[in-house]
Amino acid sequence: MLRCNDISLKAGQKHLFQLDDLNLSIGLFALVGRNGAGKSTFLNAILGLHDLEKGEIIIDDKKVVDLSTTELAKKVSLVRSKPVLFGDYKVYDILLLGRLPYQNIFAKLTNDDKSKVEEVVQFLSISDLVDRSYQMLSDGEKQLVLVARALIQDTPVILLDEPAAFLDMVNRKELMEYLKRLANEKNKLIIYSTHHVNELNQFCDGVLLINNEKMQLLSPEVDFHQKIAEAFQLI
Repeated sequence: MLRCNDISLKAGQKHLFQLDDLNLSIGLFALVGRNGAGKSTFLNAILGLHDLEKGEIIIDDKKVVDLSTTELAKKVSLVRSKPVLFGDYKVYDILLLGRLPYQNIFAKLTNDDKSKVEEVVQFLSISDLVDRSYQMLSDGEKQLVLVARALIQDTPVILLDEPAAFLDMVNRKELMEYLKRLANEKNKLIIYSTHHVNELNQFCDGVLLINNEKMQLLSPEVDFHQKIAEAFQLI
């Protein structure tokens, strides 16, 4: 589903990291590294928003750089770390934005669009939120709505940039449980950046660790917390 071939990333004149080869299909994968290591830059590169120094990123056998904006929007969705400001809109209207890549120039909703929204609302058990104002939700509820919008966008790949950065322990655990369900039951590839490493073994199918200007994939058999602590010389 997602393949990286000998890629190298930099920000300005700063080299971030090298990644030789990576092949990911279905599952929930954490992206871990120190501040400035290149986590957000990597997610932007997958979206075609940041040029590679070298190499190529491929989704479903097509190079990201060869995909149109609409084609890419049908393959990859993104949830940013901070809840987006939408004004005084209802949650249902925000969820409908996930169907924009599939609409014509008149942006007319189809029965399929409405069915997809209803399917996701039921799957995530957020029917009590759809008629509420987005601005009146808690941070945890807002983040869940944005995850729902990404799922309604119906992409095989979902990226989340520190989705739990502003959540308390309970809301963070609930969000991770939802993401795990999405990956397993909806056959999605979900990559999320995080600094919360203690919970990785409980939820993740693998960890993408950026350290010493290299990215490596840690398998589920590895004690993620131990390996990350060793990499950052915390023990």
